[in-house]
Amino acid sequence: MRTLHVFHAKQGHRIETDFSHLPKLLEDPEVTLWLDLEEPHDDEGDLDRLLREGFRFHPLAIEDTLQDYGHPKLDTYEDHYFVVLHAIDFASLALLQEVFFRTHELDMFFGERLLVTHHPAGMRSIEALRKEIETPSKTGWTAPRLFHRLLDRVVDNFIPVIEQVGETLERLEDEVIADPDPALLDRILNAKKTIFRLRRILSHQRRILESIARGHHDLIPHKQIAFFRDVYDHFVYIVDQLESYRDQVQSIMDAYLSVTSNRMNEVMKVLTQISTVMLPLTFIAGVYGMNFAHMPELHWTFGYPFAILLMLATAGGMIAYFRSRQLL
Repeated sequence: MRTLHVFHAKQGHRIETDFSHLPKLLEDPEVTLWLDLEEPHDDEGDLDRLLREGFRFHPLAIEDTLQDYGHPKLDTYEDHYFVVLHAIDFASLALLQEVFFRTHELDMFFGERLLVTHHPAGMRSIEALRKEIETPSKTGWTAPRLFHRLLDRVVDNFIPVIEQVGETLERLEDEVIADPDPALLDRILNAKKTIFRLRRILSHQRRILESIARGHHDLIPHKQIAFFRDVYDHFVYIVDQLESYRDQVQSIMDAYLSVTSNRMNEVMKVLTQISTVMLPLTFIAGVYGMNFAHMPELHWTFGYPFAILLMLATAGGMIAYFRSRQLL
């Protein structure tokens, strides 16, 4: 599905038009265009022709758009930038017992008076921007402002998910202390794997936002750099939180191994005590189980009760000794 939003600087609001007026709109210096491309496409060949001939974007950027690139990046061309970012999927919030992320690729072509976005259907940052542009704006919608608002939405959508991750890790930590069952280990390993994957994506994304925030690109007016710097500051907070969660999930793993090890030590301690008590009893039973003809107790009437009492006295003495040494 394709949606074309057109903003006129003098009129200060959106104007209704269609793709037949696209060549004139691109030549009009008073017009800002936002073309939103939502997957799935009706005709990929027609879309390729629109991006190549209508907007004259670089062929390599178009190729990365039509085939998911999967890696955040920023490419600069003569009159436009090509930006690939990852946006978080809000479905992650429903998974209260697991740490799980699903990210969607967001491709953006950014020029002096145009913004072209390409993404899967249902991306919340895009939907939020669509609602925002429905409200009349006193300052008008320029391409840098559209670009800033979209980046701001993408970054802010990470915050509730990151906070949910923190709550999930706290629950995992409590469960590790209460009952470290084997199924819990799978959840901890899954959390660790997912956090490391997201950290790898966001580390590349951070460099892109930092480059934009530092004013290294001429298509963004200097007076608007402060807004992009604010977006970058929010993203730094998210990355810092993720770093702390990486350390936390490693601590949870160490705690799980420590608790299970302590429990195993307790089991081994009990088994060792039982074995220690039974060893002299086995010795006594072995001695009195021999069948030599001239054993003094062999034909004694009280031989059996004496052996039993000897065993009980030996076991009781050893148990008393263990308790006096706080070993039992």
